[in-house]
Amino acid sequence: MGNYKIEVKVKLVECEDAETSEPMDQGGGDFSMVIGEEDAVSIDRCENALLETVWPSIRGALSSHLSEISKKKTLEACNSGEVVDNPRPYKVDGEAGRFEFTTHGVLGQGRSCYNSACDLFPGLKTNEFYRTTGFKEIGMIFGDTKESYRKTAQLINRVRHQEKDGTPHRTLQENTEKEGAEILDFLAEKTRLTLCENGFSEDGRYLGDSDEKKDVEAVRLPKDVVSKAAEKHGDRFSPEEILDNPVLYEDRRESVELQIDDVVTKKQKEDREKVSSDEERKRKYNHITIAHVRKGDRAYTFNGENIRSVLCFITAFILNNNLLGNRLQIFTDGHRVLNSTILKYFSWFKNIGIILDWYHLGKKCKECLSLALKGRFLRKEVLSEVMPLLWFGLTDRAIEALEAIDSEKVKNKDYIEKLIAYLDRNRPYIPCYALRKDLGLCNSSALGEKMNDLIVSNRQKHNGMSWSKKGSVALATITTIKRNNEHKKWFEDKDLDFKLAA
Repeated sequence: MGNYKIEVKVKLVECEDAETSEPMDQGGGDFSMVIGEEDAVSIDRCENALLETVWPSIRGALSSHLSEISKKKTLEACNSGEVVDNPRPYKVDGEAGRFEFTTHGVLGQGRSCYNSACDLFPGLKTNEFYRTTGFKEIGMIFGDTKESYRKTAQLINRVRHQEKDGTPHRTLQENTEKEGAEILDFLAEKTRLTLCENGFSEDGRYLGDSDEKKDVEAVRLPKDVVSKAAEKHGDRFSPEEILDNPVLYEDRRESVELQIDDVVTKKQKEDREKVSSDEERKRKYNHITIAHVRKGDRAYTFNGENIRSVLCFITAFILNNNLLGNRLQIFTDGHRVLNSTILKYFSWFKNIGIILDWYHLGKKCKECLSLALKGRFLRKEVLSEVMPLLWFGLTDRAIEALEAIDSEKVKNKDYIEKLIAYLDRNRPYIPCYALRKDLGLCNSSALGEKMNDLIVSNRQKHNGMSWSKKGSVALATITTIKRNNEHKKWFEDKDLDFKLAA
């Protein structure tokens, strides 16, 4: 039985003239592997042997090429002095794997006057690796946003055939958190500059005369179109009663839709010491705010540590995209703090409206009536009366129906009063959902809820996972730029378009 040799030669070349001249060798990595006849006839073993040869060969070629380039550029920069090899190798963690290459310096009159490790290539700290765009895309975008850091690191190292000296999962985690923090810092600075250039304070307060901005009126759908849609429901409620609802019917073509909500993840304990009281034993959570901005068929997603910071991002985004002339239509779950914060923040802007998401309105009614009434049959009976009234935006009649419930059917009146207070408080945000549906307008914050799942929940809320605040927000930020299709621009240019995208 004979042996077979698999040989791979990899070279990086430089051409003085790409169309005419001969290539000039700039280093290569030649590797070969001998396999037996039994392995030579196996497709799987041949493939594995070839890959085990190719990957080291690629890394060797890259190392040789970059060392030669370093020396060449150092010689070009050196008018006088001695060219020396730097004692510490330049480390790279790339799509091809981890490798090192030699950089060079020029010594003149006893001091360094040029160093390719920082003057030609990006400067690194001691033991730091330069991470390529390809590595970040595979590790952070296609890996960390879907799987754990450990599984992602194992997969990357396996594919690169570098299980022994590959990227540790802790290193991958630390670099993902660092990258996410850098993106948030960039957004915060871009937001600050945009706000200041347009007459706002750094925290989003309008400093100029807001009368001009407050006087902008919403572009509404024509009255005859709305009235015609209301007449279709005349067999249930009078058109006049339906049209009496205070929430306007905006023209979607002249509106920017915003869904905003908080999502929580379990907070990681800072230490593992035993706790002694019930209060200390109580589970703590990280809060992340997610917002989804949509204009027509284009959208953009934000995340941040709190509502206030995300609202600042949104204001800067609206200014940066020249959307100030549009109505800002916001969809929320009816949380009191969220609504009050939004209205206070946008107090300078009149052309704004909040709509209570239909799903959360129904959920609140079901929860309160379950706790208030004696049995599910009574609950269904009351819901069958109240929910159609709310669907048509008849909040006053829904409250009257709740107040008229026979006390014999009630086991806890407090929850009836709680639901009435909830409806009364959210009266300005409860539209005629039926008419909005007929007119093709949005009734739901479902897109915002979906963004919560895509940005945070799918990755961070399984198998008892717990996170530090920094780690949770950073990973959500990486997922967000992936969602906005801005990861390549960020990794290559450290910049974001900050524009609506398809």
